[in-house]
Parts: sequence; structure tokens; C-alpha cells
Amino acid sequence: MATNTRSSLREGLRQAPKANQTFTPSTPTARQTRSSANNTSSPQPTSSHTTNIAPSNPSSSHLTVENFEGNFNKQVPMSMREVTTPGNRPGLFVGHDGKGKLAKQPDFYDPYYPLRFLEVPKSDHIYKRAFYGLQSGISDEVDFALYHLVQISNQRWDKFKFEGFPLLAETLMEKAMEITLLCTGVKWELEYDFHRPMDKVNVLNSLHGTHDILDRIGRIPVTLADDTLETEEFNHHLRNIKEATLVLRNMVLLKENAYYIARYAKGLLRDFLVVLLNIPNQCGLNEIKNDALDIAEEVTKYMTTHPNDPLWLSLLNCLQSPDRAHVIRSLLALTHFSTEMERPTLNRAMEGVPRRSLQQLFYHTLLEQDKDILSGTLDFWYQFSLIPDNIESMIELFSLPIVFVPRMITLLSYEGRPGKKETVLQEEKVASAPLEIPRVPPELFKDLMELSEPERSSRWLRCCFVEDPECDITQIALWQGYQSRFADSRIPGGGVLPAAEFIKNVSTTFTNAQAQVINGPGTQTKFIIKGIRPLEIALTFQGFPYLYCKWTDNTKPSKQCKCAFATPTDLRSHVFQEHMGLKELKQAGHYNLDKAESPIHICQWDNCTKFRSNGPSSDTAMVAEHVASHLPPDRDPNAQPPNNQREILQPRIVRKWFYMDTPVTEEGEPFGVAYKAALIMRNISWNLPSRNAGPDYNNLPWKKAVFLSNRAKIIDAWDRNRSLRTVLTELIMQFENEEA
Repeated sequence: MATNTRSSLREGLRQAPKANQTFTPSTPTARQTRSSANNTSSPQPTSSHTTNIAPSNPSSSHLTVENFEGNFNKQVPMSMREVTTPGNRPGLFVGHDGKGKLAKQPDFYDPYYPLRFLEVPKSDHIYKRAFYGLQSGISDEVDFALYHLVQISNQRWDKFKFEGFPLLAETLMEKAMEITLLCTGVKWELEYDFHRPMDKVNVLNSLHGTHDILDRIGRIPVTLADDTLETEEFNHHLRNIKEATLVLRNMVLLKENAYYIARYAKGLLRDFLVVLLNIPNQCGLNEIKNDALDIAEEVTKYMTTHPNDPLWLSLLNCLQSPDRAHVIRSLLALTHFSTEMERPTLNRAMEGVPRRSLQQLFYHTLLEQDKDILSGTLDFWYQFSLIPDNIESMIELFSLPIVFVPRMITLLSYEGRPGKKETVLQEEKVASAPLEIPRVPPELFKDLMELSEPERSSRWLRCCFVEDPECDITQIALWQGYQSRFADSRIPGGGVLPAAEFIKNVSTTFTNAQAQVINGPGTQTKFIIKGIRPLEIALTFQGFPYLYCKWTDNTKPSKQCKCAFATPTDLRSHVFQEHMGLKELKQAGHYNLDKAESPIHICQWDNCTKFRSNGPSSDTAMVAEHVASHLPPDRDPNAQPPNNQREILQPRIVRKWFYMDTPVTEEGEPFGVAYKAALIMRNISWNLPSRNAGPDYNNLPWKKAVFLSNRAKIIDAWDRNRSLRTVLTELIMQFENEEA
């Protein structure tokens, strides 16, 4: 056995203490025939010690050490495995007429079973090795056992069960309760025979639990100093206690272990938890209390309680702790009582909760930033509000309509996620894409011809086309439009790009444009460019559409002018000077607006009928002002090019609903803080007294007095939170149907 326990704890699993065990050779279990047994040598034992083999004939030269070849065979007895038979284990079989059937195993946890005569089957397994070491009480053996039990319970917790190791739970709890020995110098004595006297303060009724254990703990004075100085012996003992508690904590995380210990060791379990929950509040002991609360959280599911239960009172006292972990774990343990029993009933211990604890629990509902405390507190209020008598206590302690219920309504949106639902009442309709490629104005053509290929074709594409994922154009139409505008018959090849290079240049110019092949009906195949559409009016290099003059002159063959201009200023100068005959002044953009000698001015912009009935006018300023109303205003120097979207012929009309839904499961069932708050309000509505509230609330029935002033908020929560509509509908129907 290693003596340096501290260093071995850091290096890994310790080796078991050496034991003087008889060597048993490993032989095949299958039965061999006589002939095969004679032809096969017996297996030889392996040992780290040197074995001196003496020859049977010392005078023989063949058996000298120098000539020995290792072929010396020595017969050893065959190993036998013990088989359980009625002869060696008569207690496991029925009487003379049992016909080989195994008898029922004894219930080790029967209150009347003599535990002091209990014997665990022997085994060399590490589990049993650690178990026996813990029971031995030898310091080194206990260190070895606790260290390995911690490792086993952490790594193999799903296979490590109390039912396979009788008295393991009791031994671990007894070891953990030695914390009282460190704190007070008094060790608890466990008594399983309830017929014996238990008058001594340190004797516990481990069979049924000690009902006055809190009084006994209070009568034992604490002698532990408040400083953090520890002797080596104290630290070693405290470490063993922490490891024993940790093993229990790890094991009860398995449901079978929690049920087993709560059923078969319920008396000792209650005393064990009460002792550990009432240890002094010191930093060095905080780990033990945390593990005890974890154990309580798991085992209280299979335990009953009552208002004077020492365990219940100890957990309530933990709610006043400044440690957040203590508050969370105690809340979970308090709300878990009896929840996993075969016949779960209301937790009647809720009827005796002190007023101080109720006030503290209400303050916890204000901690929205701490989800764990808030959720655990609402679990407590849910169970508390299920009991009608508790509603009377809440009426006396809180102002339900002003304080408690509004707080629950606020929590109805906790963790809510904004959502939106749309219903389309009218689909959007946009203008169809132009069928023809826009013509290139002379001004633009002149600028394009100054460029070389492929820059010229890219510029032409940007001036006459725009990206549109819903439109397309045939490759042949695009190629013909390009060739008809720029091909020169006097130059070989026309001075334009070949068709293949031009189509490739289209995809280079517009990143979302793709050349595609569409197989039509029959053998018809269509080659298109997907993702672009022609514009109605060509664009300048800056991205602005050209402005066309719409002045109509019936005396000319073409009638409409159709001159194109890049800016509104150029168009204005053209109309005033070329069509109205105005003279420009020295200041740019200003014209002579003196009256004409004869009525010569008329508006002929796009067939305007302003002066058609009265004829021309001599008032130059008036006609010029009217003509200017047809012309676009001057462009802002910082203006951005238009996006060239298609005209919307019919707008899209959508009705939208905005929600704030709280969490739901995959099956659509609500859960979380908001759902618990709704259930608490429903419980309050169920259990409110039937009498009127009194003059303070206009003598209304209690349901209307509590919920009527908050009706609008509850309905708004019902409208916005679809997750809680079922429970909120039930709540609304209850107080709406209440007779005034």
C-alpha cells in the first residue's frame, strides 16, 4: 500500500494493497478428454520471482543449468470453479422437494432484517474491493476506497447501482455525517433498532428518521474556528467526507439509485440531509452543502413531507442564503417533493410556509436576469397556489390586483420572440418588359464609336439593358441589335465582335446574366440570355436616361422633334431657343421674355391643347412659364442614377400581424417562465374565495376584483402570444363569467 496518499491522488488510480493470495493457474473451462489431457502440458504459472527447479536426477548431465532448454514440464493441480449447489449453499435452495429452484433472496433493507449478520458475496472486482476498504475503517483503505469510488461514480455512474452493494449507501452517509465530528467534536450514533432508547443527543433513529433532529443539532455547540487554518489530520478527514458526499451525489443522478436510497434508507437519508444542510456557513464546507442540495434535488421526488418536516424546514432556511447556488438547488428540492411517487398528491407542507419566506420568494420573481432563480420560484408559486387555503394567505400578504397579478402578467412575455404573419390581399403586378431594344441617340452613338471593343459593346449593354432576374432575351435578337448598330460593311468582319465573344461579353458585363438553352416543344431549341431586359430609353454613361424632346411640328414630315439630351438644362435650352425662338441673355439659363409684337407663341409639347382654342399669344413670359411646366426640373449635382425598376401597375397589399410568442416544444406545447406565470394566475382564479372582496374593491367578487383592472393587459397578451392562448382563454373565461 502506498504511503504517500496525496501524491498518488494526483497521479491516477492507486494500486490495491498487496494481498497474499494463492496462485490459481488459468486453464480452459471446457472439459478435456483423457487422451488430449495426456498430450497437452499443463499451463505454467507466471511469476515475477525466479523459480529454482531442482532436477530429479542430479547426476544426469542432461539436466545441468547450461543444458536446460526450458522443456521441463511439471504437473500442477487443475483449477476448479466453485459452483453453487444445495450441498455448499443450502440456504439458497428450497427444501427437500424444491427440485432445484432458487429461493427468494432476502430483503436486506427490511426493517426487521438483522443487518449486523449481512454478508456481501466475495469478489475481486474493483467495485467490491473499494466497498470493503470503505467498510474496514482503516485509514489507507478508506483513502483507496473513496478515491476509486469517486472515479467509478463519475465515469461509470450509469452502471454503478446501490442495489448491487448492500450497505454502501449507509456507509457513505455515515462517513459524510462525520462532518459534525469536525465541527462540534460529537459523532452521530446510528440506531436501527427502534426498541432501544434514543435519549442521548447524538443518537439518531436511522430506521424512521429523527423527528427532533433540528433540536438535537441546536443543542450541540459548534467548536469549529472561523479561520481557515487546518491541520493535516483535519484536512485529511475533511477530504474523506467531501469524497463520500460526492460519491453519493454522483450516484443519485441515476434515477434507479435515487429511488433505491429514498425507499430503502429513507430514515437515515433524511437525517443525513438535515445534518449536511445545517453545517456552519464557512467557505471550506460550502462544497459539502452544495452536494447535499444536489442529492436532495434528486431524492425528494420519491419522498413525502409535512410542514414540520426537518428536511423541509432546512430547505426553506436555505432560501435565505446569500449563495445563489443554495437558493436555486433548494427551490428545486422543495418543488420536487412527491412528484415521482406512484400516487403524487398536493404538497401539504406548502400550507405552513412562513411569511418571511413568501416575501423573499416574491422578491425573487423580480430577478428577470437570473432565469434559474426565476423559473424555480415560479415552480414554487405554482404548487403553492394549488392549495385554496394558501390564496387566503396571499390576499393577506400581498395586494393581488396591484402587486402580484400584474407581476405575473409582465412575465407573460418573458423570452418572447417577435414573429410576423402576412396575408396577401392583392398580388403585385408590374409592367411587362419592353420587346424592342432602345434606339441609340446620335449623341450616345458618337460617344460609343470613340471606344474600342470589347469596351464599346459593354458600354452599349450598360446603356440599353439592365439586370432583371425575371426577364430574358434571345441571343439572336441581342446579337442582331448589336450588329445593326455598329457593324460597318466597309471593314472586314464589320468591325464588331464575333457572335461567340459578344455573348461571352454579356455574362462578363452583367454578373447575374447566364446563357441558357431551352428545349421547346418538339425539336425547337431556344438560346436565351437569362437575367437581363432592355430599357425603354437608353442611358447615358452616368446612368441617367436620355431626355427626348416631344415638340410637335405639323409642318414637318417627322412631326415630333425626338432630339435627345443628356441633361434637363440642355433640353430646356433646346426648347426655348429652337422651338419658341427666345434669345438667351448673357446670364446662362435666362431668356428675353418681352411681349411679342404679334401673337406668335404657342405650346406644341406632346399635342398640348392649352392654346388650341384661343390661338397663339403674344405674352412671351406666360407661354414660356407654361412650356417650362412640361420640362423636367434641373438635376441636383449630387443626384444618384435611378434604379430602373419596372413600373408597378398594381401594388401588393398585405395584412400583417405581429406576435411575441414564448417558447414551445417540438410538439407545440408551451413551457418556460411565461407558461408558469399563466398557470399561476389560472390557479389563483380557481381558488379565490367566493365571497365579495369588500369595500376596498367596490364589493366585487374576488375574481373580478383581482382580474378586472388587468383585463386589457391579459387580453393583449392573449392576442400577441399565440403560445399561451389555451391557458389564457381559460383564465379569461373564468373571470368574465363571474357574476357581479
